[in-house]
Amino acid sequence: MNRQSSSQQQTSVDGQKVSGIQRFVREPLLHFLLLAALLFVVQAYLGGEEKELIVVDAETQKYLIKQEEDLRLRPLTEDEKLGVIDNFIEEEILVREARARGFTDSSRIRALLLQNMRFFIGGDVPEPTEEDLRAHFEANLAEFTSPQSIDLNHIMFRDPKTVPTGILEKLNDAEDPSKFGDLDMQLGFNLRFLDQRRLVGLFGPETATELLAIEEGDMSWRGPIEAPGGSQHFLRVSTHNPPRTPEFESAKDWIATRWLSTKSRALVDESVEEMRKNYLIDVQPIESAENG
Repeated sequence: MNRQSSSQQQTSVDGQKVSGIQRFVREPLLHFLLLAALLFVVQAYLGGEEKELIVVDAETQKYLIKQEEDLRLRPLTEDEKLGVIDNFIEEEILVREARARGFTDSSRIRALLLQNMRFFIGGDVPEPTEEDLRAHFEANLAEFTSPQSIDLNHIMFRDPKTVPTGILEKLNDAEDPSKFGDLDMQLGFNLRFLDQRRLVGLFGPETATELLAIEEGDMSWRGPIEAPGGSQHFLRVSTHNPPRTPEFESAKDWIATRWLSTKSRALVDESVEEMRKNYLIDVQPIESAENG
């Protein structure tokens, strides 16, 4: 009897404990405390601060990639595409950080905000020694080698309606271009050392590709060529300039500028990497946008 009574009492006690636990679990206060603890852990994991969002949508990516491909006159590799997008993200971070530091008082122009921010970060670089410059020059000869370029004879008409009839034939017959009426001489008759990027900027990617493909010795005039701004141009390649690497002494000022730029760039990269922690960056997939 004692054992049975004891067993019954134990069962009763255990039942009260289970019932008490069930009531405790159902308590709204407990739910609130558990949710608060979970939010605290999540907030601590994310850094304890709300991060600003940077979205790089598919259309922006396609525009940036197309712009760079036009300048290079070729498709970009996957790594180059990632570099273009990363450069855009860096600029967006620097612009937002510049505004946060009050640089908007001087100008609202994006390029000036970037310039101010980069100078603010990387402007405290000491002057290089000659040993520094020589070492940088020798290690980066390709950077100081001028690209292939061409010289052009050039005439321009701002208004297409003022282009004389039969002008191309007259030019190829060596007639003096100064006789052709309403010429616009803003760019001049001789354009020198035009590399790929400058040609694209002046005449667009298609014309740049055609001009660079002209064989040496072909002195015929070509046109009319319509520039991106609408003006009409007639061109002749007068000289092909091969790539050239300067002597150290003649390029010392240029080398010093590039050395300072490299050191400043390293400081900016380091700072931007730290700034990235303050942002959530969403690079949307291009493929899904195209399929959608």
